[in-house]
Amino acid sequence: MCRNGTGPMMAFMGLATLAVLAAMVVGVIWLARRSSFAGRSEQGEKGEDVLRRRYAAGEIGDDEYRQRLATLRGRPTEPGPADTTDRKGNPQP
Repeated sequence: MCRNGTGPMMAFMGLATLAVLAAMVVGVIWLARRSSFAGRSEQGEKGEDVLRRRYAAGEIGDDEYRQRLATLRGRPTEPGPADTTDRKGNPQP
């Protein structure tokens, strides 16, 4: 140790530096989690919710709804004749 009393001051500065670094890491992690929307729009809606709302409002038709829904779910489809399901995806006779 130093004889002029700087030992405690150096220990304090080392701990303070570690505390600041830890706070910075926690802050970056918090900001990253806060800013990731995980597939949500600015209003917090998921893609499928937006698609359902647009379909219900008549902004898009049956074929476009089904095609976009399949794409959102990771099953892209080719445009073709409409299948025999209703708006909710229930099979129709």
